Amino acid sequence: MFCNLSNARPGSPFTTRNQSPLSLIYGIPTATPARLLEENNSRWISSLNISNTLIAQNGENDHLFVDLETWQLNLFYDYGLKQNWMLRVHLPVVAHTGGILDSAIDSYHKALGLPQGLQPGLPYNQISIDYTRNNTNLLNISSDQKDIGDIAFQLAWQIKKSNDIAISYWTSLKLPTGDYKKLTGSGGTDIAAWTAMDYRLNDSRWLFAQAGLLYMHNNKVLPEIHNNWGTFAMAGIKFQPWKPLELKAQLEFHSALFDTNIKFMQQSYQLTFGGSYLINTQQKLDFSVGEDIKSGTSPDVSFNISWWISL
Repeated sequence: MFCNLSNARPGSPFTTRNQSPLSLIYGIPTATPARLLEENNSRWISSLNISNTLIAQNGENDHLFVDLETWQLNLFYDYGLKQNWMLRVHLPVVAHTGGILDSAIDSYHKALGLPQGLQPGLPYNQISIDYTRNNTNLLNISSDQKDIGDIAFQLAWQIKKSNDIAISYWTSLKLPTGDYKKLTGSGGTDIAAWTAMDYRLNDSRWLFAQAGLLYMHNNKVLPEIHNNWGTFAMAGIKFQPWKPLELKAQLEFHSALFDTNIKFMQQSYQLTFGGSYLINTQQKLDFSVGEDIKSGTSPDVSFNISWWISL
């Protein structure tokens, strides 16, 4: 349950991660809160992510071209089990489309005098994912794709919680319920384990972070170059200037998921920033924007809006 709005709330991250179509199908969790629900309490989170990507990159013997917009609706259900334990069920719905944002993003770049990259030479709102290695095409998608993604079950244990600090351990099992041919799933089972924490700096500022390890088994998307192990981390800060408003920024990272020197398939660094509006003691809205601070390693821009409802 949400705490009284007359007090500063503990820091909790945006429910975001790298939205690259070659990353989101794997079991890297969205950023998670360190504080778990009390026993028999429950919560729904509806989180919509929209990302726009346009890249063309060459490796030593391979080439990748991506031009698409990805919409992902994440539905989370959290339930407080016996004392200090919580279950989370994650159901994603994924759509890769030509999208609607190309023109707006291009106009934004022109207005600010920013580099326009490849866009001036390409039509708006097309979809293309093309990967070639040793002159052999291994991945090609040129039409809209949408389907249920890979469902995940997560179990968390609260090891420490006080007014100033909280630490929890999480583990996740991601099942191959999506369609790897549509890039809505990986075709394999992933297991992840991580630690989440938050720490109060003063009455209005909190730090939060997480770090973990990922094992990806029998994945069917580019299996010739896919790595089985990965790491991920997130660190952020929250500032609450007024009772109903929180301002937050977080840096998200994951290691390379593929064995190639193409940047978009290597380690990713993304900065996400925005705010939360506390509607009442049981509901809040998040809105954030993500940018690829290491250029060419994640989508050009990502948007997230999330609705939290405590029951």
